[in-house]
Amino acid sequence: MVFEELSVISLTYEAYKKLLTINTVIDKKYRHTLGEPACKNCGELLRYLILAKHAPKQLKASYIIQADSHAELLALNIRAMLELKLTNETNLLKLQAKLTEARRQLGGWRKSIS
Repeated sequence: MVFEELSVISLTYEAYKKLLTINTVIDKKYRHTLGEPACKNCGELLRYLILAKHAPKQLKASYIIQADSHAELLALNIRAMLELKLTNETNLLKLQAKLTEARRQLGGWRKSIS
């Protein structure tokens, strides 16, 4: 069985896995205030992407808007991790690049249904 997934969902899932591994090495005082909320935002982002994928056309836009808001919040979480130098900068930059590409694709999806 071949499992086809939307590219934006695949990218976000890869970012989610990377974020989970990053969260394990963040200092405990930041893990609870920044790392875990970032993981939660990424999970919510995935949730809304999957809802948008399966929703009827008239509901897709609202799910995509919600996904976009979680993606923006996640981008701010990652930016804060970078600025606070909480873990390996290279890993955070790779994560940021994946998220940027996912957000670009999400914007294209949003335009295509308008």
